[in-house]
Amino acid sequence: MTATDPPPAPAADDATLRLEPTSSRRSHLDIVDPDERAAEKAPPDVVWVDWDGPDDPANPLNWSRRRKWVVSSVGSFFCTLVSLSVSGYSIAEVSVEEELDTSKTLSLLGLTTFTLAFAIAPLILAPLSEVYGRSFIYFASAVVFALFFIPQALAKNIETVLIARFISGCAGSTAVSIAGGTLADVWRGADRGAPMAFFTLAAVAGPGLGPVLFGYLAQLKGFPYLSWVLFAMSSVFALSLPFILDETRASVLLSRKAARLRKETGDERYQSKDDFERGSIRELMKTSLGRPVQMLMREPVLIAITAWISFTWGVLYLFLVSIPTVYKGVFGFNTGQAGLVYMGQFVGGSLGMVFDRYCERFYQRNVAKRGPEARLYSAFGGGIFLPVGAFIFCFTSYPQCHWMGSVIGVVILYAGVYLSYLAAYSYLAEAYTLYAASALSAMSFARNVIAAVFPLFTPAMYDRLGVQGATGLTAGLDTLLSVTPFVLFAFGGRLRLRSPFAMELARREEAERAKWVALKGNGTLEDSRNRSEEKLGKETTETAV
Repeated sequence: MTATDPPPAPAADDATLRLEPTSSRRSHLDIVDPDERAAEKAPPDVVWVDWDGPDDPANPLNWSRRRKWVVSSVGSFFCTLVSLSVSGYSIAEVSVEEELDTSKTLSLLGLTTFTLAFAIAPLILAPLSEVYGRSFIYFASAVVFALFFIPQALAKNIETVLIARFISGCAGSTAVSIAGGTLADVWRGADRGAPMAFFTLAAVAGPGLGPVLFGYLAQLKGFPYLSWVLFAMSSVFALSLPFILDETRASVLLSRKAARLRKETGDERYQSKDDFERGSIRELMKTSLGRPVQMLMREPVLIAITAWISFTWGVLYLFLVSIPTVYKGVFGFNTGQAGLVYMGQFVGGSLGMVFDRYCERFYQRNVAKRGPEARLYSAFGGGIFLPVGAFIFCFTSYPQCHWMGSVIGVVILYAGVYLSYLAAYSYLAEAYTLYAASALSAMSFARNVIAAVFPLFTPAMYDRLGVQGATGLTAGLDTLLSVTPFVLFAFGGRLRLRSPFAMELARREEAERAKWVALKGNGTLEDSRNRSEEKLGKETTETAV
C-alpha cells in the first residue's frame, strides 16, 4: 500500500460489508469503547431499543427529501442571520463610534467579542446537543440570540454593546457548531454535498448580504435601528422553530422511544443502548475541550490546514472592515454605496460553489487512488483565487481606476475563500473520520480567534501602510500560504500515516471490520446493520464549521 492509498476496504465480493449508514449515533467525544461501556452498565436482561428495520420512517435518514431540506434550511438560515449580525455591525461601526462617543478600537471590539464567542461556545454547546438534542439547543439559542439585540438597540455605552454581542455570539454559534451534525443526521454521505454547499455559502457569502441590506439604514438611522430590524428578523425565526424543526439526533430519538415503551408497557427492560454508551457530561466536556488541543499540537496535517484557513478567515474579516475605508476614502462612496460593494462577496461565494461542483468530478475519479487528498482539487482554485483577487484589489484601488475593477478583485477573492473553506472542511472530515469533529473543532477555534483579532489592527494597518501597502502585504502572505493544499496533496497521505491519531483510527477500523466478519459468520449481521455507521466511526460533521 502506498502512502496515499486509502485504508484497506472489505472484500469486494462481500456485499454486506459495504455498510450503508442508517443512523448518526456515534460521537467523536467517545473516550472509551461504547460497546464495552454499555456491556458494563446495562442489566443482564436488557432489551435494546433500535429502529424498526433499516427503512423505519422514524429514522431521520429515511425522512422525505422535502422534510430533510426543511431541516437543513433551518441551519443555513440561522447561519445567514448570524452573518447579517456580523457584517451589519461592520457597516454600522461608524454609527456605533459616533452615537456612543467611543474610540474606533472599542467600537470594533463589537466584531471581536462576537467572533470570539464563536471560538469558545461550540466547545460547550456541541456536547450538550448530544445529550439534550439538536432542536432544544437550536430553539434556546435562537431565543437568546434574538433577545440580546434589545440591549444593543437601547445601549447608552459601548460596554453594554460588547457584553450583549458576546452573549448573542455565543447563542449564534449554534448556527455553525451543530448545523454540520444536523446535516449528518438526515443526509447520507452520498447525498450530503448539495446541502453542505448551501450551508457553506451561507457561512462564507452570507456576510456580504448584511451591508447590502443595511448600508443605507445604517447611514440614515444608525446602529439602534439596525439592531431593532435584526431583533425582528431573529424573533420571527425563533418563534417559527417549534413548528418547522423536528429532533434529528438519533440517540435522542431512540432514548425517547425507549422511555415511551417503558411507560406504555411498564417493562423497565426497554433501554436505549446510547444511554449506556454515552459518557457523562463531564467526560464529554473534557474530551470536547481536550482532544482538539491535543490534535492541534500533534497533527502536522491539521496544523498546516488550520494555519492556512485561519489566515483565510482573518482576510474575510479584514475586508469586512477595510471595504468601507477604501471605497469612502478612495472612491468617495457614502455608507450605503459602500455597503453595495459587499454584493461582490455573495457573488464570489456563489461562483465558488459552482466551481466546487465542477471539481466534484475530479474527486469521484481519483478518490480511490488518492484517498482524502482528492478533496483538495477545489482547494487548488481557492489557493490561486484568493491571492489573485487580493492583488487585483490592491492594484485597482486608485482614484483614477474605475471602482468596478476592485469589485472584481473582491469577487475573485471570496470565491477563493469559499473554495478554501469547503475543501479544508471536507478534507479533514475524510482524513480523520472518527476524530474528524475534534479536528474540525480545533480548526474552528483557531480560525475564529484569528478572525476576532484582525478587525482590531486593520484600520491602523491601512492608515500606516496605505491601501496598496496593506492589501499588498495581505496578498503576499496569501501567496505564501496558498502552497498548503498543493503540498498536502503530494505529501498529506504520508504525514497522516505517521500521525498517532491516524494509527489509532486504522487500528479501530480494522477491529470493527473483524467484528463485522465475525457477526456474518455467526449469522447475526443483519440484526446489527442499524449500528453500521457508528461502528466505523463515520460521524464526521458533528462540529462544524
